[in-house]
Amino acid sequence: MVSYYEVVKSFNWKDIEKSIDVSSLVDHEGVAVIRFSKEGKEQITFQELKDKALRLAAYLKYVAGVKKGDVISVLASKKIEQVIVLLASLYIGALYQPLFTAFGPKAIEIRTRDKKPKVLFYQDDQKDKVSEGVPLSKLDELISYGKLEEMERLSWDDPIILLYTSGSTGLPKGALISKRLLLNAYVYMKYGIGLRENDVFWNGADPGWAYGLYYGIIGPLLFGKTVIFLDEPFDAERTMEFLEENKITNFTWAPTAYRIISRSVKRKYDLRLERASSAGEPLNPEVIKWFKDNYNVVVKDHYGQTEVGMVVYNGWGYDHELKIGSMGLPAPGYEVDIVEENIAVKKTSPGFHFLGYLNNPEKTQGAFRGDWYLTGDVATKDQDGYFWFIGRKDDVVKVSGYRIGPFEVESALLEHPAVLESAVVADEDPIRGHVLHAYIVLKPGYTPSDELKKEIIEFVKNRYSKTVHLERVDFIDKLPKTESGKIQRYLLKKKAS
Repeated sequence: MVSYYEVVKSFNWKDIEKSIDVSSLVDHEGVAVIRFSKEGKEQITFQELKDKALRLAAYLKYVAGVKKGDVISVLASKKIEQVIVLLASLYIGALYQPLFTAFGPKAIEIRTRDKKPKVLFYQDDQKDKVSEGVPLSKLDELISYGKLEEMERLSWDDPIILLYTSGSTGLPKGALISKRLLLNAYVYMKYGIGLRENDVFWNGADPGWAYGLYYGIIGPLLFGKTVIFLDEPFDAERTMEFLEENKITNFTWAPTAYRIISRSVKRKYDLRLERASSAGEPLNPEVIKWFKDNYNVVVKDHYGQTEVGMVVYNGWGYDHELKIGSMGLPAPGYEVDIVEENIAVKKTSPGFHFLGYLNNPEKTQGAFRGDWYLTGDVATKDQDGYFWFIGRKDDVVKVSGYRIGPFEVESALLEHPAVLESAVVADEDPIRGHVLHAYIVLKPGYTPSDELKKEIIEFVKNRYSKTVHLERVDFIDKLPKTESGKIQRYLLKKKAS
C-alpha cells in the first residue's frame, strides 16, 4: 500500500475528470441495486437501471415539461425507484432533491418552498405530508415514454442536486451541489472508503441525506459496485445480522449507529468485515476500541459536510499512522486548513462542488473568506497536519477560562456503564461564564436518581478534568436529533434557558 504522501504527490485531477461522467454511473455489468425489506429482496441490473432511467427521463422532458435547472424531488425510504429518478434527473439536467421520510409536513414545506419541485415522487404512506400545489407522482408507478433521444450536456459547474443541510444548529439551508460532486465521490470512495474490487460494500445511511446519497448511491455506482439498501428501521442487532448474512467486507454508517451497536448488542457475530468507516459527527475513541477488541477492525473517522462532501479523513486507500480521536488528514487533491478557528476548504479544488445556498446570498457570502469556505466547525491541527475536532462554532464556549467543545466530555460520559447516549451543552453562569450541562439517555436496567447524577459527575471529573468538570445532569428519554442522526444541541440550550 502506498503512503498518504505518495498519493498526494502523484494526485492528478485531470485524470479523474477524463475518466468519469454521468454515464459512468451505469456503464457497468451485473447487479446495480439490491433492496432488502420485510417483504423480501428485489434487485435491478445496470442495463435495466439505465433503460428505465432513460424512459422516465423522456417522460419528464417531453410530457411533464421538465427543463434544465428544474427540481425533481423524491420522498421515499430506500427504494430502487429513487435511483431511477436520480439518474433520469441527471440525464435531463434537472436538480435531484431527496426528502427523508422522517420529515413531517413542516420540514417538507420548508424544503419545497424556495424552489417548487416540477414533480415530487412519493411512496404511498408519504403523500399526506406534501403541501397542496406541489405536482405529485407515485414512485411505484414510474412512467415510461419512448426513450430519451439525447442526454443533457452538463458542465462540471452545472448544479445537479439540491440538498438541505441537516439543521443541527438552526433552520436548514438549501445547498446547490454541482456536477463536481462526482469528482469528490470518486476520490472519497477510492481513498477514504478504500473500496476494492472484491469488496461487498454497504453504506447504511439513508439516501435522504448527503452521506447516503453521495456515498451510498453515487459513489458505489461510479465504481460499478452494487448499491445495497436495507429498508428497515435501524436496529443494532439487525444491523449486525445483516453484516453477517451478506458477508459485508467494507461498511460505513453514522457514529450514532456505531455507538448504539457497541453499547447494546447481546451476542458475538461472525463478520467478514475488513474495513469500516464513520462520518457525520466525531466517533468516540471508546467505540473505536470496542470494534477493535471485538471484531479486529478499526473504524476510521471521516469528516465532511453536505456543502463540500468528505474532505478530511483517516483513509483506507493509503497507509499512514492512525491517530485515534483525530479526524485525519486532508483528502487527496484538497487544500484544507484552519481559518478563523474553522475547518476551511479551498474552493479552487476541482472537487469543490458547493455553488451556494438557494435564495440566500447573505448566508452564501458569509460562508467564504476569499477562496476559503468556512465550515463552521472548530478544530485544531497538530504538527503532523492531523485535524482534531472541537465542536460546532456555536457549541464551543469558555468555561473558567478554558475553551471547551462538547465532544470530549460526551466521550468521557460514554465510558460510564449506565450511559447509552449523551449530549453536553454549556449553560450561562454569572461567575464562570458557562457551566457544563449533560443530557443523558440511560441504558436499559438503570433508573434515574440523584445518586446516579452525583456518581456520573464524579466519574467525568476523574476521567476528563478536575478544573473544567460537569456541573449539571438531566436524564431524558431521547436526544433531539436531525433526521440524519446529528444531535441538535441548540434545542437543548433552549430547553435549559
